[in-house]
Amino acid sequence: MQNSTSNQLFETKGSQSYSLSGQLLLWLMLCLFVILSISAVVSYSRAYLFANLAYDRSIYRAALALADQVDVVNNKVKVDLPQIAENLLEYDQHDYISYRISAPNGKFVAGDDELDLPTQKVPSGKHIYYDDVLNEDKVRVVAYALPIINSKLKGDLLIQVSETREKREIMVREIIEEMLVPQILIMLITALVIFFSVKHSLKPLNRLKNALASRSHSDFSAIQTTNTPLEITPLLDEMNALMRRVEESVMFQKAFVADASHQLRTPLAILQNQAELALREDVSSHTQHALQNIATSTEHLSHLVHQLLTLARVEPSTNSNFSYTPFDLSNLAKEVTKEWVPRALEKEIDLGFDITNIDVTTSDSSHMVMGNAFMLKEMLSNLIDNAIRYTPSHGEVTVSVKQNQLHVLLQVRDTGIGIPPEQRQQVFKRFYRIQNTVDGCGLGLAIVKEIANSHDAEVFITGNAEINTHANNNPITNKTVGCIFNVQFQLFPHVNSHD
Repeated sequence: MQNSTSNQLFETKGSQSYSLSGQLLLWLMLCLFVILSISAVVSYSRAYLFANLAYDRSIYRAALALADQVDVVNNKVKVDLPQIAENLLEYDQHDYISYRISAPNGKFVAGDDELDLPTQKVPSGKHIYYDDVLNEDKVRVVAYALPIINSKLKGDLLIQVSETREKREIMVREIIEEMLVPQILIMLITALVIFFSVKHSLKPLNRLKNALASRSHSDFSAIQTTNTPLEITPLLDEMNALMRRVEESVMFQKAFVADASHQLRTPLAILQNQAELALREDVSSHTQHALQNIATSTEHLSHLVHQLLTLARVEPSTNSNFSYTPFDLSNLAKEVTKEWVPRALEKEIDLGFDITNIDVTTSDSSHMVMGNAFMLKEMLSNLIDNAIRYTPSHGEVTVSVKQNQLHVLLQVRDTGIGIPPEQRQQVFKRFYRIQNTVDGCGLGLAIVKEIANSHDAEVFITGNAEINTHANNNPITNKTVGCIFNVQFQLFPHVNSHD
């Protein structure tokens, strides 16, 4: 139930992984972009306001100048504005300036009658600013209500001065450039600071990753939580608790393997010995056959138990007690090959060690690898046992060790039935057996694979080729290679004793 809950917890967010630093940078950059956008809007509005404040005063002064030239004579409004003054009023390098003077009743008096009256009432003696359109151009307008004094006319004269917006737009752009360019530079610098800050803040996670990657599979010691961010301390505590539980499970498995080794092997050995002793007695043929079946079955069961216990010992979770040292693989291969000669002779199989495969390009005839001698001996024994089992009588099994500048290659070659190419990866699975083959438990090659993996070695199968052999000065005969089991190790940097 706990397993299912934890799986559902991780599946709720989807199965795709993501980068924590990428997520942090993305959100921080989005925040920076939003801030920059808001700053741009605020900067534009403030620049627009400042431009209006500056040029609104100019058109207001023009309206006051017009007011000085307006008079009421005999209840009629007169504008004493010389032509040159009118030309100066309307002239501007960038903008077009126009004006309109209206009577209290709104009747046009002077100026440009295309300029519309304001939509709102202007208080007497006051002025207002507003935006309008004149001749399809956007204009800024000031409307000034000039009170009429000493006249029968009642109300205010309305003086309007309009100006197109080109100077204002130029000023807005200049203000924006002056304000935004430094802001953009500050934002870029801030983005760089955020980028390096995020990378620096996530360094503890990288150190944790490297620390875990450098550990061996047998190291269950607690991860140090000192000098780590508070945010990942609970995670480390849970990982340490998990490691303790895994260590307890591994210790229990080791104890089980040790107990099973003693509790199973001893009774089976006794049973097999008793059956073999009984076979020597003078008994009926029926009893003889039954005892032979018991002895054979016991032998098979003993082999299966041995294989199961060996597999349990060499698994990564339980092989932490094995030490790895540099040694000569060719010497070990010779010794193991000699031990299997009697078994090969029983099946009339020619088992040998090929010493002609020593690499002539190297001055050193040793084949140094880093490994555990017991485990590699067990691996080679399983390869030789497998080759003998699947090679018919009068066949050949050859063990050889080769070397180049980087690798040491252990080979076990036989003239047996071979393995189809499509099954060469599957035979390393536990209890996998090829159909219509001899008896076996299907664990030998699984053990080979586990031991090879624990030594960072590569195991692969080749075969189904033709080789030439010489025998007793007879003509060359062709013998089909059944299988070649190859185990490729990293060459240990061996140093000669005289160095």
